[in-house]
Amino acid sequence: MTPHDGIDAVVGRVRRRSYVLAGLGVAGGFVVSARSGLSLTIAAAVVIFSFLVLEKLTDRLGPRQAKPRLRTLFPLLAVTGGSFVLLALVLWRWKNFDAVAGAIGLSVVVLAVVPEVWRKD
Repeated sequence: MTPHDGIDAVVGRVRRRSYVLAGLGVAGGFVVSARSGLSLTIAAAVVIFSFLVLEKLTDRLGPRQAKPRLRTLFPLLAVTGGSFVLLALVLWRWKNFDAVAGAIGLSVVVLAVVPEVWRKD
C-alpha cells in the first residue's frame, strides 16, 4: 500500500460523506421552505463541485510534479472560478437567497472532513 492509496481512500470517504450530508441538508432545507432548500442546494453544489475539481487537480499533478504547468492547472481553476462567479451572481441578483441555508451548504465538505480527524488508521 502506497501513501497515495491512503490519500485516495480519504478523498473517497470525504466525497461520499459530502454527498450524504448535502442530500440530508437539502432535504431538511426543503422541509423548512423551498427558498431554504434551493439556497442550500446552490451553495452545496458549488462547494462539492470545487472539491471534485480539487480532486482532479491533485490527480493531474501527480506525486512527483513539483512545478505544475499552467496548461495543466488553468482549465480546472477556470471551472472553479466560474462556479464561484455564478454563486456571486445568484447572491447579487436573487434577493430571497437564504444566507443561513447557504452557509450550511458551503460547509458541507468541511463537515465531511471533520470525522477524518478522529479516524485511527
